Amino acid sequence: MPRRTTSRLTDAFVRSLKPREKRYDVYDAQLAGFGIRVSPLGTKSWIVLSRNLQRKTRVTLGRYPQMSLNTARQHALVILNAMAQGEYKRTNSFELFPDALQEWYLRDQSTNKSFAQVEKTIALHVEPYLKNFKIREIEKRDLLKIIDRVGRKAPTQANRVLSFVKRFFTWCVSRDLLDVSPANGIAKFKTEQGRDRVLSPIELERVYQTCDQLEYPFGPLYKVLLLTGQRLNEVAGMSWTEVDFKSAIWTIPSERAKNKSSHLVHLSNPVLKELNALYEFSSSELVFTTTGSTPVSGFSKSKRKLDHLSGITNWRLHDLRRSFATVTTETLGFEPPVVDRILNHVSGSVQGIAAVYQRGEYLKKRKEVLERWANYLEGLGQYGTLQIVS
Repeated sequence: MPRRTTSRLTDAFVRSLKPREKRYDVYDAQLAGFGIRVSPLGTKSWIVLSRNLQRKTRVTLGRYPQMSLNTARQHALVILNAMAQGEYKRTNSFELFPDALQEWYLRDQSTNKSFAQVEKTIALHVEPYLKNFKIREIEKRDLLKIIDRVGRKAPTQANRVLSFVKRFFTWCVSRDLLDVSPANGIAKFKTEQGRDRVLSPIELERVYQTCDQLEYPFGPLYKVLLLTGQRLNEVAGMSWTEVDFKSAIWTIPSERAKNKSSHLVHLSNPVLKELNALYEFSSSELVFTTTGSTPVSGFSKSKRKLDHLSGITNWRLHDLRRSFATVTTETLGFEPPVVDRILNHVSGSVQGIAAVYQRGEYLKKRKEVLERWANYLEGLGQYGTLQIVS
């Protein structure tokens, strides 16, 4: 049986529940098995958890505040009585789209790095239109309406929605909740074009110098991002325990690296200068944080400010990584395999049988690349024109 709280669930108490890093459940002190689930995004859903035919069964009743506390309590009482008498059919718990969706989150999605994005996207674009549907009643035309609605304003986002929806219904088929996915045969709203944006020397200079005008944590973060060539989430999640100031090395652990491979990054003098300045006043284990307990996120507002102050537009933060790779190989003349190692690519410029034998880490060369890259950026700002410092 679920653990009870010390007080009866009330509207005031439910409204006071705040999201945490991980989803959590709070159960009623009066009606055992009745509770509310709070997601990391702040979504609150009424739930029932009890034993049904000797099996622990969780049922999602509906969202709060769309479903009132009194209504949820009444539904919970009916379901709990049916479970106690062995008359509740387990399949009923997944008839409605929200119920199956919550089960998919729990069993298939909650441990994925992309879970927060999936949950937020579906909550915004899909749930409002399917929340009252039984999953077997959902047809292809219902999904097409959703995709078309999103695509009229955001074609790329429509493709993201379609991808998540297809994953969900494929899971439903694998769990025998459906015979056929209604998402089968739905084509992408738009063929997305690959990006090849590389910032020019003048653009790199302006972006690099403008980082100093942005407040913590975004200004220093963007500067370290540009200087190291690493992925945004990996830089944003940097902790002080990963940084070895004496050796000037940052080690990204395998659990945080995109390719699940631990990665060593040499720190040039400008990076060390930024980190030393931050460390002096830091009271958190995280280098870049606004809460003290979670990595910084939500970069849209600060990116817009960076664009405004620098005068550089129509680019993405990931383009800094591409610019690093392009300049270090084409302008500074370093070998692509070395740059691939710095970027921690699973498969880079070395392919086939050569990749098996050419496993050198190029550590000395990697350090040289990052130092020359830092000198390149510093030279742009110092002289106002392209200066390659050897």
